[in-house]
Amino acid sequence: MQRIISWNVASVRSRLPVLEKFLAKIQPDICFLQEIKATEENFPFMDFKRMGYDAVISGQKAYNGVAFLSKIPLTEVLRELPNAPQSNPTQARFIQARLPDRTIIICVYVPNGAPPMNDSTDTSRLDFKIRWLEALTAYIRHLISEGEKIILGGDFNVIEYDTDVYNAQSFEGSALIVPPVRAAFEKLAQIGLKNPIRLFNPHPHTYSFWDFQMGAWPRNLGILLDFFFVSDEIFSSVRSASIYKDIRGWEKTSDHAPIGMDLSNE
Repeated sequence: MQRIISWNVASVRSRLPVLEKFLAKIQPDICFLQEIKATEENFPFMDFKRMGYDAVISGQKAYNGVAFLSKIPLTEVLRELPNAPQSNPTQARFIQARLPDRTIIICVYVPNGAPPMNDSTDTSRLDFKIRWLEALTAYIRHLISEGEKIILGGDFNVIEYDTDVYNAQSFEGSALIVPPVRAAFEKLAQIGLKNPIRLFNPHPHTYSFWDFQMGAWPRNLGILLDFFFVSDEIFSSVRSASIYKDIRGWEKTSDHAPIGMDLSNE
């Protein structure tokens, strides 16, 4: 059995004790990380190495950043989404690698798209988010056309359905839920990949994120933002897909819970 995890850790250095505890408990083979907020110079490579994980990252100082922790050899690492919209500074939101069985794994941290705090009318970040999702969809469609096996995972920053949030009305107008964002995400979700988190957890009001504010965790004011998308060949081997909700209740943890799936080796 192969176990793959994805987790927005909201700063890898701040969450290192929690990450170490979680990895020791769950024992994944590969862990996708988002929002690591670290660069090559200050990422804790050796801490993970002591636990048996090699790390490859696409980092950015103080913001964003994605990584793989893996017990399995990774090759052909790609750290930028092809044809992604440009930003200044460059945003570290994409990393890709290939497994020994030729499967391509891709970790993403989709832009939030919310306007700057000092100008609620500025839609530039929302426009960037939509164009980034469109570039991701075009790239995944290309990989599918090439016959590649794909595991795509991460924090997608989209509320796909009203039942994916505790109160959809309270998010009206949010960059997580506005129709252009949902339409862009729908195109990604409908290009031929399966969504194990959705398919194995079909009941409404299943969440993977609880804000640090408003007592969101104890009141279960959650949102479903984290997913895997896999090609048919991969999905046929998926035996379970879970949200490790209890981890959100740990001390000094992230505002996201890890998601995971177990794949048969047969």
